[in-house]
This record gives sequence, structure tokens and C-alpha cells, in this order.
Amino acid sequence: MMLAVLPGVTHLPPMDRDEARYMQASRQMVETGDVITIRFQDELRAKKPAGIYWMQSASAWLFGKDAPASYRLPSVIGGFGIMLITFMMARRMMPPMQATFAAAFMGLSLITAAEARLAKTDAMLCLLIMVQQYALWMITTLDRQGKYVSGRYALMLWVSLALGVLVKGPIAPAVLVLTMLGVILLERRWQWVLATRPLMGLVVVTLLVLPWVLLVTAATNGAFLDIAIKGDFINKLQSGQESHGMPFGAHLIFLLIIFWPGSLILARAIPGIWAHRKSPTTRFLLAWIIPFWVMIELTPTKLPHYSMPVLPAIALLIAFFGLPAKPPVPPRIRTYSDQSSAAFGWHLIKTLFSPPVLIIIYEYLVLVLGVVLGMVIFIAASLYGGSLIWGALAFMLATGCSVLGWLWRRSASRPVYLAAMLISAAGFHAVTFGAVLPGMDDLHLAPRIKAELASKNLLDHQIAIAGYHEPSLVFALGQDVLLFTPDQAAVFLAEAEGNIAIIEDRSAPLFLDILGDLNISIIQHGAIEGYNYSRGKPVRLVIYTRQ
Repeated sequence: MMLAVLPGVTHLPPMDRDEARYMQASRQMVETGDVITIRFQDELRAKKPAGIYWMQSASAWLFGKDAPASYRLPSVIGGFGIMLITFMMARRMMPPMQATFAAAFMGLSLITAAEARLAKTDAMLCLLIMVQQYALWMITTLDRQGKYVSGRYALMLWVSLALGVLVKGPIAPAVLVLTMLGVILLERRWQWVLATRPLMGLVVVTLLVLPWVLLVTAATNGAFLDIAIKGDFINKLQSGQESHGMPFGAHLIFLLIIFWPGSLILARAIPGIWAHRKSPTTRFLLAWIIPFWVMIELTPTKLPHYSMPVLPAIALLIAFFGLPAKPPVPPRIRTYSDQSSAAFGWHLIKTLFSPPVLIIIYEYLVLVLGVVLGMVIFIAASLYGGSLIWGALAFMLATGCSVLGWLWRRSASRPVYLAAMLISAAGFHAVTFGAVLPGMDDLHLAPRIKAELASKNLLDHQIAIAGYHEPSLVFALGQDVLLFTPDQAAVFLAEAEGNIAIIEDRSAPLFLDILGDLNISIIQHGAIEGYNYSRGKPVRLVIYTRQ
């Protein structure tokens, strides 16, 4: 897990757009001392509660507010915590080897490797939901067995829920409520709910969440909650927000990628899950997964990380039922001399769509996916200024995952090949996030712009930018950088000799025309070329000062 997560945490530049926004808003908390209102420059940032900003700003206060790694530390802790709690929960369900694989499937998944090194909410939220669900599972299990349910499990449940609300609003409560409803429907009993001590929950959640809600409401005259609920949450429910609308079923496609390489075992676990669907443990895990999955599939806005809160339950199921499962054996296609073409065709269709054949097709699809992921990283490195050596190594490690997965299939599912596959995946994550991505200079424009300004002793001047307003540039240059239109940038440059304008090529004609009308002579101090991956367009930025 350390190999999969730590490389890249310290030297991967801030990623646009969400991570850089979180970093800058948290840094402004440190600089201003305002821990109630969340702002990106002067703009109220009302999409998420303050919890993750408190964690990031505390880390930045301790370890330095200009280092990206300071803001990523809560996510790193979240990534390690996810793996630990998955193992703890798995160890109560299955033998040690399977429990270890369950934790590895979750901890070494592509989504955990990415989110655990990005200064966002999702890794920490997943950890808090894991703690919440672990406590809920212990309560349901002890109550079913007629044993005393300790109050510490109820306290663990409600504290983790309250912290989850402070990190990402309604997601943790949605997982909890939907899981509880699912368990009630599947087990046809509800009395165990009393063992969660709902009154304690009301008190704990109120004490932990309400003070900040009241303070931020007073500080913003109600604007924060109004924007958060109407402008963000309801918009996501009504329509695909920020061009992220996708059809029902998109998260199933995402699952193959974000849960790689553990997704290789997923299909093989399904027969065992079905056979043991009445098991209390299976019921709980399915109640955790299915209702929430349906909810996010019905939501028009779809992003790959939305399913992360239920991935630990999937890891537990595939370790429990997928690892012991025997390799699928496809049925033989039988032909008879007196068999009609229609009968043979129907027999062929039934054979091709039989569960063993579908499982085999699925597993080979995931094996091919590993090679494709490696190719994508290598091609990206070659296109965007990265190291071809590191890109080739990432390709070899991803392909190695597929080869080892194929050997696992061919060797009666020997665990040694699966363990080697996961180690290869850890190496892939380390190389990709620790060497390939940080080395893609064409994608990381903000550090290059800052270095160019520093080389010309221009960092201490007032700076305006037109045509390129990515948050990473604000984090690199500071809160006071001005994000202007081309005409505003031209007037700004004309106002004082010490001012600096950074103009993207598509904004340059209007900028230069206005300066010409004002009879202002300018000096060009260099150009930075690269690729804006947030917009999918090449960019060229030029630094101007007055002559």
C-alpha cells in the first residue's frame, strides 16, 4: 500500500480543477484564520462542508502552506485507513488470507491509488463511511446473535456519520439509511435498529454538525446553504452537472476501470454470492451496495468516484466468494447428425450466454484492460513531455498484471499469481503517479509559469491572467492573482508600469488591439506552451509587461 500511495504525494503538481481549488481554499483558511467560511480567492465555495478544509488547513499549518503534500496528507491517511478497516472487517468474516486479499483489492484499486494522493474529499469520506458501516455491521450481527451490543459501536457509528456529513454532506447519511432499509427488507426485522441508539445519534450529530451550520449561515447570511443545496446538490439530481451527465449503467462500466486489478475476480464471485444470498453477512454487504448503486445510477450527474463508498463491500464479497471459486468450465457444444439448423443455433446461443462463458469473456476483457491502461500511460507520456522510460515501465507493469492474471486463471486459481498481480499493480501505481504524471511538463503549466516569472524577477509584481483561469495557477501564484478578460487585462497593464499580464493566445488579439488603441508599448518576456487537460485544448501563454 505504501508503494502504491506514497510516490507522487510530494512532487506531483496540484491537479486541476478540484484538487487545486481545495488546496487554495484550505491555504486561505490558514492565511486568513477564517475557519468558518470557505473561499476560493473572493468567491464563496459552497459545494462541500468545511470538514475536509479543516483537515487540510490543519495539516498545512503544521507542515507548510505552500507544499502540495501538506494538503494531501488527510487523503493519504484516508487511503491507509480504508485498507486497514477493510482488513479488520474482513478478518471477522473470512480466513486471514482472504481478508488480506480483500484489503489489497480495495487498497490497490486504481481509484484508491488516485484519491489517496489527491487533496479532495473522497478518500477521507470513504474511510469515515467504512468506520460507519463496520459499526453498523457489528450492531446488526451482535443483535442477531442475541448478544449485548456495546454502546461504543453506536458511538462509533454516529461520530463517523457526523464527520462524514462535515466532509461531504448527505453521502454518508445516504449510505447509512439505504443500508439500514436494505437490511430491514432482506431480514424482515427492524428491532435491531434500536440497538444503534438513535437518540444518542441525534445528540452526537447535532453537537458535531449544527454549530458549524449555524456559524456559516450567520457568516454568509444564508448564502452558503442556499448555494450548496440549490446550486450544487439539486442540480446534480436534476441534470448532468458540468457535462458529466451519463446514461443508467455507466457506473458498471466505470467499475471495471476504477476497481482494477481487483475487478478481474468480480464475475467469478457472482455465483457464490447468489448461492449464499440468504447469509446474514452477504445480505448486509448487498444492502450496502445495491440501494446506493441504484441511487447513483439514477442521478444524471455521474463521475467515476461516486461509487467509492460501496467499493469496500465489493472487495469483501469478491474475496469471500471469488477467491475460493473454481475456474469456470464452458459447456461443450454438441452436434448431432439429425440436428436442425435452428436447434443447433439455439443450443449455440445458450452455450455462448451460459454463466461460465460469460465469466470467461469478462475475465479476458479485464486482462485486456490492463494492457490498454499501460498503453494509455505510455502514449500520454510520449505526447505530453513525459519520460518514455518511465512510461514504458508503467506499460510493462500493467501488462505484467494481465499476464499474472492470465496465469492465475490457468493455474487453478493459485493465490501466488494473484498476489504477484497485486504487487505488479502497486508498482504500476507508484511509477504512474510518482514518475510518469509528475514528469508530463506539458500538462503542468502552473509550475512552469511560476518558474518563468521567478527567472525574470517578476513574481513580486501584481499579475493578471486572461484566457487561462485554472485553479492550479492561482495556487502557484497566490490569492491576489487577477483572473481577467482580455480587455480587463489590457486596461490593467496600462494602469501601472509594474503590472504583469499573462495572456493565452486566443485572448491575445483583443488584448493587443486595446493596448494599441491606448498607445501602450509592451515587452514580451517569454511564452509557455502546453496542454489544458481540463478543457482538452493546447494552450500558449505569453508574459507581457509595459515597455
